[in-house]
Amino acid sequence: MKIKFVLGPYGYEIVLGNISEQVYNKYCQDNDALRDAVTGFEEDPVIKEWSDMDDIAHNYGPVLEEEGTDQYLKIVNEKNEELLNIPLTLDEIQNKGFNIKEDIKHSLEEDLSDKFYFFGQSGEKGEWENLDQLFEVNEFKPGEFNIHIANLDGLKIIYAISYKDMEKNQLSVESSNPNFQNFEVRMGDDV
Repeated sequence: MKIKFVLGPYGYEIVLGNISEQVYNKYCQDNDALRDAVTGFEEDPVIKEWSDMDDIAHNYGPVLEEEGTDQYLKIVNEKNEELLNIPLTLDEIQNKGFNIKEDIKHSLEEDLSDKFYFFGQSGEKGEWENLDQLFEVNEFKPGEFNIHIANLDGLKIIYAISYKDMEKNQLSVESSNPNFQNFEVRMGDDV
């Protein structure tokens, strides 16, 4: 049997990147100027386009929510028969027996407390799936799957799924509808 994970309907593309103190000072009080600069509308910006500011992190996936949201995790087989449909919350995922791997932890793993950095996010609506890499299993057992989470400055997204000890399958979205963007320059713990 082939297994497909379907997660959604809301997620993010998140980018974190190092910036200079000069760039921080230029944009920390002017979010409109920052938006113009990182989206290519400012002439001669001193900062790259937002999706290229990713020397700390660049991840993409559905957002892991707390209780009471519309987020979901569905498992379907190759006949598109639903094997599981649960809310996309940490508690529900753990209650079903999946393994949680929070293996990207920026602000913890990479100490940003003494750095100036860019934080960019684009909120999107769609379904994230392991489209081209379905999992081949004899029987669906949640305990054999790992849910990979990226904690990006406190925002948690699911960016990959793996089966047993096999390679991670990055999630991708077939069609997305960007509906929110947020760009900030941040300073570590009051550098």
